[in-house]
Amino acid sequence: MFKQILSMFMVISLAVTTACTNADSDQPVTLNFVSTYDGKEAELIKSRVKAFEQENPGIKVNFVEVGFGSASNYVKTAMLGDQTLDGFRSDNSWVPEFVELGLLYPIDSLIGPEDSADFNPTTLESVTIHGKLYGLPTVMEAPALLFNKRLLQEKGYSAPPKTMDELMAVAKKLTGSGRYGLYVSDDSYFALPYVWAFGGDTLTDDRKIHIASAESIKGLAFMQQLRDSGVTQPYPDFSDGYNRMMNDFKAGKSAMIVNGTWAVSDLLTGSEFQDAGNLGIAAVPAGPGGQGSPAGGHSLVVSKYSKHPEETYKLIHYLTSAEMQTTQTKELKTLPSRLSVYKDSSLASDAIVQSFKEVLASAKPRPRIPEGAQMFSDFSANLGQMLLDQLTPKETANNIDAAWRILLKQDR
Repeated sequence: MFKQILSMFMVISLAVTTACTNADSDQPVTLNFVSTYDGKEAELIKSRVKAFEQENPGIKVNFVEVGFGSASNYVKTAMLGDQTLDGFRSDNSWVPEFVELGLLYPIDSLIGPEDSADFNPTTLESVTIHGKLYGLPTVMEAPALLFNKRLLQEKGYSAPPKTMDELMAVAKKLTGSGRYGLYVSDDSYFALPYVWAFGGDTLTDDRKIHIASAESIKGLAFMQQLRDSGVTQPYPDFSDGYNRMMNDFKAGKSAMIVNGTWAVSDLLTGSEFQDAGNLGIAAVPAGPGGQGSPAGGHSLVVSKYSKHPEETYKLIHYLTSAEMQTTQTKELKTLPSRLSVYKDSSLASDAIVQSFKEVLASAKPRPRIPEGAQMFSDFSANLGQMLLDQLTPKETANNIDAAWRILLKQDR
């Protein structure tokens, strides 16, 4: 009798367990995804996530909306504090630090070789740390020389300057009558092409500091020379500098700026660029030591602590697919990270997209070290003082060098 009761109890227990398991399996997986998108970009991404949920009824996505400026600290605080986050959009410069903190899930085993080959090698390199891949690039960024074709043509130029010497000459000829040739920013991100043009460098992946080299100082000196020659903006300081740069260029008060793809949508609202064909895009001019712009961008990554890494990968793969990037490029004029997107018939004749593609040919990854995202703070502060003639280029370079040695915990 006891054996019969025990047997019956085991059958009932198995039935209950099976029912609970089936009930659990019928429940959708919910992914918490940190979104730093805003404006039209946010609207597009939300619509695509809805389509993803319809195609994958077993997965639901919960958006955690965070401002881009505070996202890095938010993610670190949340994940180290045991909050459940499955994936998020990361600036590529944040990835090395997140990897060092043990926050990211390597996705090498999830991505196929054909899929991997479709991504621009430079942008994949930016999120490959110690030989492991930690993200799928969603957009690329690389500053370019943006110029007003009409203004250059009025002065007899059928093409933009290709060398730093030509840049100086063109800027001089375009300055006058309430207009100046080139806006020179105190944001050190836009200074990298000048440093590289003269053979200099900043930080390397093996944590070597090169900003105080003779070549780097020449690049800084050329920026100061542009200001001192009177071919740049006439303002006494850099307050509200980015908006001034954009507004002056849109209104035809400046002929050239250095900026990236993210600026295009705004520029096309300006009076000078109602005809988008008037917006010229070219690589930042070369110097005696080389040429290049910093390869930036964003990637979608998977949390190491996610309980659903494969489902999260499925989401980020969907949001970085060729179809998604084609739509994103058409609507937002962003620069796709997949090579196949550039071959799309609707984009093959898009002068803006194809011009930025040429800029990428000389783009260089930023330093892939945990402190890489912090390098620009001291750089920009000293660069601004130099451009206002408060520091010499050598003093500027030495100040940055000293600050970076503290940042990297290195002795001189």
